[in-house]
Amino acid sequence: LGDVYKRQMEIDQETNENIEALSSEEEKYISKDSQPAFSKGLYEWLMFLLTYYSRIRENLKIDFESFIVLQVVVSHSLYHLNKDGVKTFTEIQKNFDLMSMSNLSKINKLAYASIAEVLQLPRETVRRKVLQLEEKKIVKVDAVSGIILGPAYKVIYKEFVSKTTIDTSTLVKRWKTNGTLEKLLQMNEKK
Repeated sequence: LGDVYKRQMEIDQETNENIEALSSEEEKYISKDSQPAFSKGLYEWLMFLLTYYSRIRENLKIDFESFIVLQVVVSHSLYHLNKDGVKTFTEIQKNFDLMSMSNLSKINKLAYASIAEVLQLPRETVRRKVLQLEEKKIVKVDAVSGIILGPAYKVIYKEFVSKTTIDTSTLVKRWKTNGTLEKLLQMNEKK
């Protein structure tokens, strides 16, 4: 029992030394001069998220969970659209009809269960959210193609996605100006 206790004490000491070494390494990496850039960047990020969330509720008239369900449908459509090569903003807009075609093959079929698995939500919640989106014609539920984008998404893409793209550009430009972007890029390179 004494040997076990002694070994546990050694492990605890090694762990504490590793934590201290990691902390001092983090301190070197995130120096005091980066703190203002981080707090300013974090504030701008939070303001971006709050504005984004408000726009979802006010402009799209849907709750955030429904919006996230919609994003799975959009990402599924973009995944298949990108198989022919990446597209510009305008090319996506021009190919919108392709993204909402109800004659996609069964292989591409997006189902309630798939969305539920991706989002870790109950299948019934996903089904209810999809049906609410279908009532607004944002998505379509088709027996052959599954859940696909509906005709109302075309307006969302043109207005909401366009505004979000501009807002994202503004955020990144602010981050570049105040040094946050450089710090983020350094963090990414470090790992």
